Amino acid sequence: MLVELIHNPASGTFDEFRLDVLSRAFQACGAKVRLGRTEHDGRFEIFPDSDLVCISGGDGALRLVVASMVKSGITKPLCVFPAGTVNLVAREIGYSSDPEIFAREVMSGFLAGNSARLAAPLITSDDQPFVACISAGPDGQAVARHSPALKKRIGGAAYGWSLLRLLADWPHLRFSLTVEASDGSRTELSSAAFYLIKARHYAGNWTLAPAAELASDIFHVIALNRARRRDFIRFIATIALGRDPAQLAFVRSLPAVDLAIRADDKPSRQAAFQVDGDMMATQPRRIRMSGQMITYCLPLPD
Repeated sequence: MLVELIHNPASGTFDEFRLDVLSRAFQACGAKVRLGRTEHDGRFEIFPDSDLVCISGGDGALRLVVASMVKSGITKPLCVFPAGTVNLVAREIGYSSDPEIFAREVMSGFLAGNSARLAAPLITSDDQPFVACISAGPDGQAVARHSPALKKRIGGAAYGWSLLRLLADWPHLRFSLTVEASDGSRTELSSAAFYLIKARHYAGNWTLAPAAELASDIFHVIALNRARRRDFIRFIATIALGRDPAQLAFVRSLPAVDLAIRADDKPSRQAAFQVDGDMMATQPRRIRMSGQMITYCLPLPD
């Protein structure tokens, strides 16, 4: 069995020692390992004879690998060693952060075949895949303004610090959304901030859409029709308490298979969006279920 172990050497959380331990752990389980790496332009080589692709990184690194595999027409099972900042997909699937436990559980899952596979319908933003979430509003601005150096020192807390600093220069945005459900019905929304949720978790162990899961053939749109400072604080507090934010009067949560987005004014057209914890190069116009699948190799505990 050949495992292609892909990492991002430019990541602020990259740890060469842990990568080496992970590689040795796979080899101890009887696998051969070849190392691959993501480049700044997102390109890398998937070895044709690899049996399993393992990404050592976070949701952003996973997104790059998935996009490359889809573009190349490559279908191989994936697994994600949680070496990124937040690791939403790894958290949902239940991958261990201990390299030796991770390798043993993934190898057991691989050998179990289809009984240890998760088929995840693929969602795309302007035909570019993403794996967990997209957001616009205060979250997007916080990601755009965070300090990479601080992120390297304190991890995901750097986003929280960036959000606190944003209180002095609060964004006032407005987007028009057209949400299409699986039955073809459409809902028009006006939103000051919104979230596209495909994974169960958001920003760590928080949940914005309780019904969301990777294996679902829909995604969830959570739209705030107003997002003043006090509204957003209520929104965050509700999520932190483990409650469904849709209970708030200014929040709508809708299941969707397609979403059209239009920024209504100049500040909104210039606003930053975040995707899987990274800043997006351009604002998306359409997000939809693509009809394609990616397959995760599930971990089987000893």
